[in-house]
Amino acid sequence: MDYFSIMGDSISTYVGSQPKDYRVYYDYANLKRNAMRYLSDVWWAKVIAHFHGSICLNNSYAGSCVAGKQFPSGNSIKRTELLHNGEYAPEYILIYMGIKDFGRGVPLRSKRLFLKNPIYFEDAYHLMLKRIALNYPSSVIICGTVARTYHAKIPNWRFPEKFAGIALEEYNEIIRFVAEKHKCEIADLSAKRIYYETLDGTHPTLIGHEELARGWIACLQDILQ
Repeated sequence: MDYFSIMGDSISTYVGSQPKDYRVYYDYANLKRNAMRYLSDVWWAKVIAHFHGSICLNNSYAGSCVAGKQFPSGNSIKRTELLHNGEYAPEYILIYMGIKDFGRGVPLRSKRLFLKNPIYFEDAYHLMLKRIALNYPSSVIICGTVARTYHAKIPNWRFPEKFAGIALEEYNEIIRFVAEKHKCEIADLSAKRIYYETLDGTHPTLIGHEELARGWIACLQDILQ
C-alpha cells in the first residue's frame, strides 16, 4: 500500500485530520454548510482511495499561501519537514496550493532576477519544492495547478480570471515551470479545464470535492500506473 501526504491550504483541511495546531476551514459548521459529513468526502481522500493508498499526513493549513517568510507559508521549514507520520514517509506528496496567493495578489517574481525572496510566488514555490525534496528524496512530488470554480447558487457567477491585475494562469505557468525545473510531476487541472462547485467561489462543496477529485484522478492516471 502506498502512502500519500498532502501539502495544501483551506481547500484540503478537515477537522481532526491535520496537526492539532493547524487552522481548519472545514470545521463542523462548514462541513454542514457544504453538505459534507465524512473525511471520505474530501477530494484527496477520494483520490487516495481510488489508487488504493493510505494517508500518511495531511499538512494543510487554512488561509496559507505558498509565499511568505515564515509559518504557515507553504515554503516554511516547519511545513516542508512535516510530511511523514512516525516511521512512515510518503511515496507520493500531492501539493495543491496557489489559490490563496492568487486571491491575495501575491507578486509573481522579483524584478531583480537573482533575488531569492519567498514573498514572491515563483521564489517561494522553488523553495518549497527544494526543501520537500531534501527532506523526502524518495517521494514522488506532484504539483497541482489551480482549478477554477463555479457557484452553486449563482448561475451567472464567473470565476475571476484576474485579481489585483495578475491572471490565474500566470500563477499556473509558474507552477508548471518550477515543477519541471525540480523534476516533479504536474497534475495540470487548469489545462484539463477542471471546474468545481462552491458556495463562496473558493471552497468545494460535497459535489465540488467530487469534481476536484475526478480531476486529480484523471491527471494521476499516467503518473501512478
